[in-house]
Amino acid sequence: MSAFVKKHPALSMFVLALIFGSVVSLAIATGLLPPEAAQLGALSSSLAAILLVVVEGRRGGLRELLGRFLIWRVGIQWWVIALFFAVPLSVAALYLFSLLGGPPVDWSGLPPLYTVIPMFILYTIAAGIGEEFGWRGFLLPRLQNRHNALVSSLIIGVMWAIWHIPQYFIQGTFQHNLQSQGGLLPAVLAFSLFVIVSSIWFTWIFNNTRGSVLLAAVMHGASNTWGGYIDVYRGYFGGILTFVVVSLLVTIVIVLVAGPRDLSRANKRNVLELEARQPDRAQSPSGGVVQPAGPR
Repeated sequence: MSAFVKKHPALSMFVLALIFGSVVSLAIATGLLPPEAAQLGALSSSLAAILLVVVEGRRGGLRELLGRFLIWRVGIQWWVIALFFAVPLSVAALYLFSLLGGPPVDWSGLPPLYTVIPMFILYTIAAGIGEEFGWRGFLLPRLQNRHNALVSSLIIGVMWAIWHIPQYFIQGTFQHNLQSQGGLLPAVLAFSLFVIVSSIWFTWIFNNTRGSVLLAAVMHGASNTWGGYIDVYRGYFGGILTFVVVSLLVTIVIVLVAGPRDLSRANKRNVLELEARQPDRAQSPSGGVVQPAGPR
């Protein structure tokens, strides 16, 4: 089992996370759990990661995984990006949708700004910590040992999008509301594209902060918070489509500037070598192995 997990970390992670998440979704669908328990499903990827690290049997593996949440001494610019990256994207999407025929942008009904604090805490714990130990903390470094940063992000993005599919059938979730407005297939396609795009964001910040799960969790929680506060959806499926397009364009710029190999101009992509260490690789500050420059 340990050898299989080391050889197939993506498949192992995906199957376990999907099973754990589907159990919660099924319990909600059958009435065993209330709809509010959907947030428990967010923990499935991190629970899968912890279990897989134990199965790997690598000495210090669990400490290395959990220790990524303690990496907080990074450039202040990355804290700013993590906390506020979604704000200009959301505002730009609102105004663009209005110009394209959507309703006028009206800020009069916006809740008080202080309401973002409890929202941010909730989303960072549930979506951020609940998911990021799995997708970024466990899986991303292992994929980046075999692929460049962009390809690794796309692999995780596709898995992550499929992992969200049960949410479309749980009443009260954002995905269910989206498919009620635009139809199941358009909703799945639009949201899946956004998930794949945001996977690139999180790799970008992860690789630029020495593999910090904390910064990835903060960015995840903040993105969900600002998305809910500014409300790019506002009952219009076109609002979400516009936001996805704006996000995609910004992400293309990030890839062009940072480069697809590492998604960072300053750091090598954060990887984790599970087999025998090669002599031409140096130890990274976060405990992984830094790949030498060159095509991959």
